[in-house]
Amino acid sequence: MKIIVHRGTNQIGGSCIEICTEQARIIFDVGEELPNKFQPEREKKLLIVDDLFINSKTTDKKIDGIIISHNHGDHIGLIDSTKEDIPLFIGKISADVHNTICDFTSKGKKIKAHKYLEHEKPFNIKDIIITPFLVDHSAYDSYAFLIENNSKRILYTGDFRTHGAKGKLTEWFYKNPKINNADVLLIEGTNLYKENYIAETEIHLGKRAEEFMQQTKGNIFVLQSSANIDRLVQIYKAAKQTNRLFLVDIFSANILAQMPSSIPNPKTFKDVKVFYPYWLTQRLFNEENKSSLANKFSKYKLEKSELKHRNDLCILVRESMLSDIKKNMNYSESSVIYSKWEGYKTDEKVESFLNFFRKNNCVIESIHTSGHADTNTIKDFIKHSNPKKIIPVHTETPKKYVELFGNIVVEIKDGVEYSL
Repeated sequence: MKIIVHRGTNQIGGSCIEICTEQARIIFDVGEELPNKFQPEREKKLLIVDDLFINSKTTDKKIDGIIISHNHGDHIGLIDSTKEDIPLFIGKISADVHNTICDFTSKGKKIKAHKYLEHEKPFNIKDIIITPFLVDHSAYDSYAFLIENNSKRILYTGDFRTHGAKGKLTEWFYKNPKINNADVLLIEGTNLYKENYIAETEIHLGKRAEEFMQQTKGNIFVLQSSANIDRLVQIYKAAKQTNRLFLVDIFSANILAQMPSSIPNPKTFKDVKVFYPYWLTQRLFNEENKSSLANKFSKYKLEKSELKHRNDLCILVRESMLSDIKKNMNYSESSVIYSKWEGYKTDEKVESFLNFFRKNNCVIESIHTSGHADTNTIKDFIKHSNPKKIIPVHTETPKKYVELFGNIVVEIKDGVEYSL
């Protein structure tokens, strides 16, 4: 087998890895680059891979499959540009969430999977056997992979952690004898640049959110991704403990409808209600075949009069809802939980949103934890899985792996072929 990291040997996000044999070519992830918090004006680099994208050079060895580890943009963001005849493999919930996002935004188009990934259920693409394993990450339905050809074995972690709600899944994976002693481990190292970093657990974060809510007389506005389900569950639990009604917009309601029944959603949880942001609602009813996305939650709606006057709400919001907050919600004596990556604060819309609350004397509290493994988790992963070689990916500090793990670490550059 051969490995080509087309992008990711020296940066976080924009992931794209090729694993091939004489018979098969498989692409793992087709990510868009993340914004650079220090250079927001920096142009994104074009990803060039023969036979992958619509405008790519065509060769006599086509790509036999695209496998998506999870639905974050830095792993799936370029899927629209790939050739439609390449079979796509992704988790079902991950695909459903991606398609729901496409329904509500002008960016991106829906995807159709050739096959859905299932935990520990192997499948073949020509002479390569791929076994997906569910892991803990801030994206629901995330996978790592064991990739085999004859006697050669490669592990690709995708993005992972152990401090989320499903941390035991990751521990089970790296302690599983099936993956022990792989020839190569392709492992993310997003957080290795942070010295002595220990990630806060989602459960502890939830307790902090609860304490913060107890100290607030008015409503709580939570700025977070609607697709970060672990976080959403912790915020919901904190709201429940502080006797607040949990309120989500119609987009978030549709995301939650894709989840298992244990996840809070307006249809099955009496303390979860829906509100309808003006511009989003207008667009849904103006676009063909979109009104059903709004109508199916209409009976779970919080009436405008309550939305305007209640001060016991915990409201999941986005930057685009600022006009709705100003006109239709009670922000007197309220507080804001900022639960996203700190780098996004450089974005003009985020800054404008937070400044509005600052000007109205509202407390803003950052309550967030990483979706990626801390250093101790990475050490445990490598100790238990015991790979022969390590190739760092999804990291800005690959040399940190050399410091930690010595000569079993192989530093390669983007686009350079590595043969097993």
